[in-house]
Amino acid sequence: MKHTFIATLFGLIGFANASGQQSLPQQQLVVNLSLLDAVQLSQSNNPAVVQARLQAMIAEGAIVSAAGDFDTVLFSELNYNYNESPASGFFSSFGNTVSTSYSASQGIRSNFRSGGNLEFKINEGYDDFNYLAATQSNTSVSVSFTQPLLRGAFSMVATANERKAKLSHNSASLQVSQSSVDAVQSVVDAYWNLSFALSDLGVKQQSLQLAENLRDITIAKFEVGAVAEVEVTQTRADIAARVDAVLVAQNVVDNNHDALRKLVSAFDSQNDWAIDFKLVSELPRATEVVDDWHSAWQRAMSSRADIKKLQDDIESDKIDLEVAASNMRPKLDFTATGNYSAQDRQVGLSLDRLFDRDFPGYTVGFVFELPITDNQHLGAEMQAKNQLLLSKRILRDRGNELAQQVRQALHDVNYYSQRVAVTEHSVNMAELKLQSEQLKLSEGASTNYQVLQIQADLAIAQSQNLQAKTEYAKASVKFETVQGRTPVF
Repeated sequence: MKHTFIATLFGLIGFANASGQQSLPQQQLVVNLSLLDAVQLSQSNNPAVVQARLQAMIAEGAIVSAAGDFDTVLFSELNYNYNESPASGFFSSFGNTVSTSYSASQGIRSNFRSGGNLEFKINEGYDDFNYLAATQSNTSVSVSFTQPLLRGAFSMVATANERKAKLSHNSASLQVSQSSVDAVQSVVDAYWNLSFALSDLGVKQQSLQLAENLRDITIAKFEVGAVAEVEVTQTRADIAARVDAVLVAQNVVDNNHDALRKLVSAFDSQNDWAIDFKLVSELPRATEVVDDWHSAWQRAMSSRADIKKLQDDIESDKIDLEVAASNMRPKLDFTATGNYSAQDRQVGLSLDRLFDRDFPGYTVGFVFELPITDNQHLGAEMQAKNQLLLSKRILRDRGNELAQQVRQALHDVNYYSQRVAVTEHSVNMAELKLQSEQLKLSEGASTNYQVLQIQADLAIAQSQNLQAKTEYAKASVKFETVQGRTPVF
């Protein structure tokens, strides 16, 4: 229900915008946001994920388009022709030669996945010549079939575009998966970066408050002559530096807030920028990961979508090489045609005679071509071979790069788990040291300068501890996403 609550708040902002409230100053809304909420919202709204889904839809359309190579096509053609020319010789007795003719054809044709094609066609013609006593109509029905036997033969070549389109769609779908995993890492990083920025701002504000409290005490002592004026000056100078540190920390908070908004907000309206997030998830407990990097790398090689996409690229290049190798063969096509024809004074009568099948004809043969030089196909085959080698090399290099990333992720998660313990100890020591120095100051055995320095050391130790916890939280997720897995939150 908490996810519905967040969505409702987003909708309320859009409603307020539609109600004519644009002229009013934007009011920041504060929404509780857990890490799980942020991850789920990013899966719907992260720009990279949304764009990857659209690319997959485009690639799906390419499969349908490639299958169109084998669509059956109905065709028809109708022409009228008039021609008048001066007559000579025997035809001069008829005056100028005048001819009027109509021609039409209809039929169907289709390409086969074997690489061949078939066409069935009916032709009608009507001719009227001024030197003939009657009109003349010719009709015919024909069937033609062609099947390549060498170059471009059979389904290996004929279905190349269709197979490549399916591989492209699969790659686009894999990109959606990879973008989804990447989005998880991005939003986790942004969430914990904002968490650190907010906590660090609190550290800076607390340090400022300690200095201001010390200033008030020092001023009271100065007024009764217990300390020199330089102590007041020293304290005020230190406060000025801490005020600047608070301003810097606040700016970091604002920038990290925007970074998180960009990843989780739908931005149906620009009022989404008016939402502030109250982060409610706690940093995870730091523990070392006991795992073998080589096992993690093997899981990554079998799970990561970008690795599978590179493997699809290799398969696509193999198809191109198959086609290029086929094109290097001589052309040898088997052809066969058959027809019936008829003639009469009118088209209808000619068609009636056509069904009598009195005038058949057929042709069977082969078409052979052997280029003397074939640089075009030779160059295409060279390109296809080298492209395949390049794709294999890219996969190999990506595997090595992934091994380095897995090793670094494992090193980082264990390094930061140890650093959390070290920095926590530093914080404890800094707190004890500050308590001791404040006690000495109250007894006149220390100075404001020393107390302020120890206060600053404590703030640094607290920031370092927060930084270590934040980096551990991000590194623990990175160790999962680098293997192509989505962590459980």
